[in-house]
Amino acid sequence: MKMDVATLKGPGVAKSAHVNMMTDTIITNMSPAGLRIIMRSLLAAHPSAVSTFEAETRRYITAAMMTNSDTKTSPTPDSKSGLETLKTRLQSIRCMIGCGLCFQSLPLLGDLAIQAVQMCVPTSQGDKDAIPNALRDDFLAAVDGDVVQAVTAIEKSLVSDRGRSALSSDDREAVTGLHQTLRDCHAMTAEQRLEFPYTRAFLATAGMLGEKASLQDKETAAPAEAATANNSDGHGNEYETFALNGRQLPRIFAGLWQLSSSAWGSAPTSKIISHLSSHVTSGLTAFDMADHYGDAEILVGMFLSSSPRRDRIFAATKLCVFHPMTVTKDAIKANITERCRRLQSERLDLLQFHWQDYNDVQYLDALKFIVEDERVPTLGLCNFDTEHLEKVIAAGFSLVDSRPTALMGAVCEKHGVKLLTYGTLCGGFLSDKWVGKPEPGLYEESITPSQRKYHGVIRAWGGWSLFQQLLQVLAAIATKHGVSISNVATRWVLDFPYVGAVLVGTRVGISEHIEENAASFGWSLDREDKAQIDGILAAISFVLGDLVGFLNRLISHQLGPIPGSSIRCSVFPKARFLSRITRLD
Repeated sequence: MKMDVATLKGPGVAKSAHVNMMTDTIITNMSPAGLRIIMRSLLAAHPSAVSTFEAETRRYITAAMMTNSDTKTSPTPDSKSGLETLKTRLQSIRCMIGCGLCFQSLPLLGDLAIQAVQMCVPTSQGDKDAIPNALRDDFLAAVDGDVVQAVTAIEKSLVSDRGRSALSSDDREAVTGLHQTLRDCHAMTAEQRLEFPYTRAFLATAGMLGEKASLQDKETAAPAEAATANNSDGHGNEYETFALNGRQLPRIFAGLWQLSSSAWGSAPTSKIISHLSSHVTSGLTAFDMADHYGDAEILVGMFLSSSPRRDRIFAATKLCVFHPMTVTKDAIKANITERCRRLQSERLDLLQFHWQDYNDVQYLDALKFIVEDERVPTLGLCNFDTEHLEKVIAAGFSLVDSRPTALMGAVCEKHGVKLLTYGTLCGGFLSDKWVGKPEPGLYEESITPSQRKYHGVIRAWGGWSLFQQLLQVLAAIATKHGVSISNVATRWVLDFPYVGAVLVGTRVGISEHIEENAASFGWSLDREDKAQIDGILAAISFVLGDLVGFLNRLISHQLGPIPGSSIRCSVFPKARFLSRITRLD
């Protein structure tokens, strides 16, 4: 649909003169990839422009797409051209979700879900234009994941300082309509004896409606081999473990943050469940997630409910407060109930608590209410520094972010607190593939959300040149021990006595690194190794302090705030923590 500026009318439209001709020349001739890089840089440099950018996006989409009747037209069945048509529609829907038109996107997602199922049912096996199975499965998984994205965005929009609001009648009708469409898709695929491609979407919409949903499909069940779970890598090498509240846990947790966004890709439910099962079978039985990691809790809950070895699996989740709220016992209890519901469990193995503003001392009340709840046997803390609580937590901990060694380590050892650390591999930068590579652009298409975050950390730490020197040292140590750079970086963190485990991000259903991660176990850095690493760390010009101070200084070195900057937790039995809270109050 062709459109000019005159089409974009109404209050709130950006007030500006005509774009000057030279600037317009750039916009007209720059490649789409280049424009995306420039736009990301612009918004990072001027955060105040984000709201205008989102408003203009909403205005454009409302005029361009939501009045376009072509979105209901089904493309040619089982054809590559038809698939491209649906991909274009999905891109527009993603823009709607991103700019806040979440509820408005639901009927369009429903139409797309039906069209994708209808189009992807093979009609002519010999047709040269027929869609290859891999492309078909990838697209169906993308639709599935984007419904989850829309539901997650809606959940966030319902949160206020008074807690979570209920859906309005109109909004509930929109969610119900999408859920029914997904149910119809399930019937269609069942009739064709095909795998239902929208399990994640179906469960997410059912959860928003407060309905119990169960799909008795084979893809939702844990594979039988999970019953043979052990504590080795399959080659007779025992995984390292640490003790936590009476349980022995592996010193590597699988982090599921990647399920919070389709930016890392999407996978069918069957592959996700299969990868979770592979972790458990190998002995890597601990998973880390949060209430805002998309449908991570739902997927792990589905896996737990069908696993024959539930007692071997450790599911750590979080209760996160990012906005002002009035803390009440009922509100905290309701949040814990929701975590249990999504995980299909009567109790939580570990609940980690995050509080955004420590000037608001209601976090003490929240912690009291958590520890009083019998469904939380083990409590973790996120983003607490040594000043706010002696039983402190760990920040992102890696060779380029070694804040816990500055102040926290001694406090943790004093109180017997174990740290669960993240950021150990700096979003993948601490790996063999980056040795000798030029510094990437912060907003290049190939850079993941994790790497955008840690790119800023590396710049503040000492810059790309010093980071390359570190990689060269790590490469030499890796060759000496017959492992990878990632293994050396992980081992450096694990060798600190106050570290319980590291969290390693896992793109479940897309890629697995189980054996590579396992190679971090069974050895330690010797004195010579540590001296070489210390020689690089001694050259750091940026002085590291405690957690919050470091983040404040780091942000001042960036064009804008670091996306998703957060701190992982220390964990301990809540009985000891309760006595500490009583004294602090």
